[in-house]
Amino acid sequence: MNGVLVILEAVGDDLAAISRELLGKGRQLADALGGSLAALAIGPTTAVAARAAHFGADQIFTIEAPALSQYTTDGYVVAAMAAVKTFNPAVIMAGTSFQMRDFGAALATDLNTGLAVDVIDLKVVDGAIQATRPSHGGNVINTYRFTAGKPVVALVRKQSFPEAAVQPDRSAPVTALSVAELNPRTTVEEVKPKAGAVNLTDAAIIVTGGRGLGNKDNYYRLIPPLAEALGGAYGASRAIVDDGWVPYEHQVGQTGKTVSPKLYIAAGVSGAIQHLAGMRTSRTIVAINKDPEAPIFRIATLGVVGDVNEILPLLTEEIKARLNR
Repeated sequence: MNGVLVILEAVGDDLAAISRELLGKGRQLADALGGSLAALAIGPTTAVAARAAHFGADQIFTIEAPALSQYTTDGYVVAAMAAVKTFNPAVIMAGTSFQMRDFGAALATDLNTGLAVDVIDLKVVDGAIQATRPSHGGNVINTYRFTAGKPVVALVRKQSFPEAAVQPDRSAPVTALSVAELNPRTTVEEVKPKAGAVNLTDAAIIVTGGRGLGNKDNYYRLIPPLAEALGGAYGASRAIVDDGWVPYEHQVGQTGKTVSPKLYIAAGVSGAIQHLAGMRTSRTIVAINKDPEAPIFRIATLGVVGDVNEILPLLTEEIKARLNR
């Protein structure tokens, strides 16, 4: 089998951050397998396909067709199967977005092969692919070993790996593939994003507030300004969303958004199990809480015991001062 195939995603006129992460990890896996790294761009993504070479791809496949102008399960799976048959990868990597969860499950079914979702690590062990993923709110870490000889479909959680280093002078051959028959059974009606919608899952920095802030006014007085000073997004615990302080789209946790930013600041968040399930894979966790026994401190990289209403204004002003130097 021939290395690793990364399914590309685009944001605007560039590769999505998750694709750059996958290309970086894919390069490592391909080298460990003694194979090459290929990238597949489907439909609209083909406009930025060539950029995959700058992040390590040895070969790029593109598939364009009117039926692929928007995502559909069967359309994208048929397209991906054409690349799989051409390249014969040992590993097929994609992100763990809603679309890719749907796509990955359908692709694994058509290939009659293994699927790992929410992956946070991938390795080659004795020639076989080993995937690691958390479950049960992050309290259990599962390791899966897949038998060699069939491609493994791995859907990776965002920000699990560093982005590949950019090599602007690097190039790779681009091969346009075609499929004999592409008649998706489903149709898609485009829904415009809600005005002011929050994309917490892509944020590199998140500041989340909880009930320890005391009231809604304190939340908006303290949390958004700190998030804006850091260039990040702001989230909320389920408790204050249920109390009506903050809209649901800001909720982090098992019943809200699952996030994995580079920096997660939990202010006045006790750390209920459902909240920890949605953020515990963050790279650096800073917890601020006046209760030294709060569960959030058990997983925090740095803990500060104190009143968030006193600490956050000082922190925000210090950050602004340092940025303005």
